[in-house]
Amino acid sequence: MFKTAAAKIAHNSTIPALAGNSDMRHFQDLINAEKVVLVSCVLYMHHICIVNIFIARLYRIQRLGVDITKAADSLRAWGAGEGDDLVVSD
Repeated sequence: MFKTAAAKIAHNSTIPALAGNSDMRHFQDLINAEKVVLVSCVLYMHHICIVNIFIARLYRIQRLGVDITKAADSLRAWGAGEGDDLVVSD
């Protein structure tokens, strides 16, 4: 039971180490440092994912622009072959 309580206290950064127990304090500092590293890694990976999503969306928007231009050119060529009422002037 003491091990469970000690582990809970060590993993809780809001509760100071018991009665100046330096071993517990060092262990708590280590756990807190690990938490900081993990949070930093998660935030960095989240940032990388957001940047990759932005780049992918930007590429899709550029690709959409190219596809719309091709469709407009094809429509213009088709309209020119259909008669004077469908010809688009530039």
